[in-house]
Amino acid sequence: LAQEKQKGISFASWWPGLYSLPEADVSLAHLAETGASWISLIVTCYQDNINSTSIYASEGTPTDDDLIHVFQQARTLGLKVMLKPHLDLWNDPTHWRGQIGQAFTNESQWQEWFTSYRAFIEHYARLASSQGAEQFCVGTELSGTAHRAADWRKIITSVRAIYKGPLVYAANHSGEETALSWWDAVDYIGVDTYYPLANKNNPTLSELKAAWKPHVATLASLVTRWQKQIIVTEIGYRSLDGAASRPWDWQAQGQVDLKEQADCYRAALESLYHQPWLAGLFW
Repeated sequence: LAQEKQKGISFASWWPGLYSLPEADVSLAHLAETGASWISLIVTCYQDNINSTSIYASEGTPTDDDLIHVFQQARTLGLKVMLKPHLDLWNDPTHWRGQIGQAFTNESQWQEWFTSYRAFIEHYARLASSQGAEQFCVGTELSGTAHRAADWRKIITSVRAIYKGPLVYAANHSGEETALSWWDAVDYIGVDTYYPLANKNNPTLSELKAAWKPHVATLASLVTRWQKQIIVTEIGYRSLDGAASRPWDWQAQGQVDLKEQADCYRAALESLYHQPWLAGLFW
């Protein structure tokens, strides 16, 4: 019997205490009303900049009690939970997490970073285990580190010793997903599919679906190569003119455009959702 697809929505907060507020409970209840069956619960820890080798819970990191509160609320709403820890840069606005590791110059930096990453990810693996998370994401868009296959395999082995459920890694679109050499170590191939679909405003639905074809072929080839299903670990489009051109760009300014957003959502669903290899999708 084919498993039901994971119909997911990301649930994110970037400050302690917010997940535990009554307003967050209302937001989660509204999320459940959409027909979603899963949430991707985001918790972000930090390192100072791309050269740093020390990862920490900053003053902006939700607390474990906040996360436990969301787990409890999700249970009452019948939602399944994928815990998805993120790593961002606390004091380095000109870089992003995909560049971590690019500036490391020696092996000891790598070992320090992976030791710190292991402590960070094991902490949340323990939380996922104690709270009965249905799935765990071992990393997100850390493309500057992904070539360190042996180190990542050790991370995954140590996570599996703690958390017994299915594991996914969320690769960035347009390169990391095809370059990764250790997909066999996790249970699902995860891709944050912010593929650019247009180089103009207001593309038609048929143009958007045509733009998806090569990306669908890329994903299908990964399935064939690794014999794993794919989870779209993140996808979304802003209600903005030009949303199809730079779907990852959360800071762009522009005119409100609800139709372009709706067309992008529809094109993604019509291109991906019926694929037999798609295990789930998190908006």
